[in-house]
Amino acid sequence: SVNAQASLTGLYLSDNFLRGTIPNQICALYQLENMFLDTNGFSGPLPSCLDELTRLRRLLVFKNQLTGEIPSGLSNLADLVQLGIEENHFTGALNNSCVAFGGNLKLWADCDELSDGCDCCTKCCSDGSSSC
Repeated sequence: SVNAQASLTGLYLSDNFLRGTIPNQICALYQLENMFLDTNGFSGPLPSCLDELTRLRRLLVFKNQLTGEIPSGLSNLADLVQLGIEENHFTGALNNSCVAFGGNLKLWADCDELSDGCDCCTKCCSDGSSSC
């Protein structure tokens, strides 16, 4: 049960061939500081409740099949220092959140898929790019 693991500070599930959507119950892990879900087959949107994970420092979800808009509430995560969302199929805008992220965030995204690009991205990637 996810609720039984509420004191968990790190969730490291990279490169495990996981599929399906990321469940909203993941937000019950309120002590989480590091969430590595990259290089899997997750699909659908990111849970909008991720902004409830106020201790989150690193969120890596790159190389999945995620879709939809990037939750605007992520910009409220004051401790977030690394956000890897590239090699997915996100849409929408991100630049309005750039100011809130400040200068301490390392952000990788597929800038060409976002409606306003990404002025605050540390690295802009695109599908098939070998540099990301």
